[in-house]
Amino acid sequence: MLDMLEFVTFLLAPIAYGGLAVAAVRAVQRRPSRALQRVVATVAVAHVALVWTVRYGLQFSAATRKGYAGFLLFHAVLLAMVASAFVDERIARPLLVAAFGIVTLGAFGAVFVEPVVAIYRIPVILIALGGAIGLARAYRAPFTGPRVSREIAS
Repeated sequence: MLDMLEFVTFLLAPIAYGGLAVAAVRAVQRRPSRALQRVVATVAVAHVALVWTVRYGLQFSAATRKGYAGFLLFHAVLLAMVASAFVDERIARPLLVAAFGIVTLGAFGAVFVEPVVAIYRIPVILIALGGAIGLARAYRAPFTGPRVSREIAS
């Protein structure tokens, strides 16, 4: 039973990561999807909740055994992902892009160091490449959406 829970726990991570990549690209393209952002946040929260229970046995000392910096950073990223689904698009955009970058670094580290998630090495590499290419294209593309005049905005 524990093996199945561990499998589900770590299967949710690349699912959330792939969704985060798409959400970040769509946000930069100025075509955000609140529904997608909320699904991604929900999957990420489920993953973290399962990691806390299955992997760490709800023990803070186990969750911080590799240091507080990573613990705080990744929980801050989780908070940013959840917040991005509820805040204004102008705030959500940098939250999603930053979250994607930080999660990419963490995911690469995990799949090359932790044997339990090594099976996700190829999917993580593909998601990272797809997200990076999508973000690069989105940032390079001219914005063709509606412009808000300064008079209306103020």
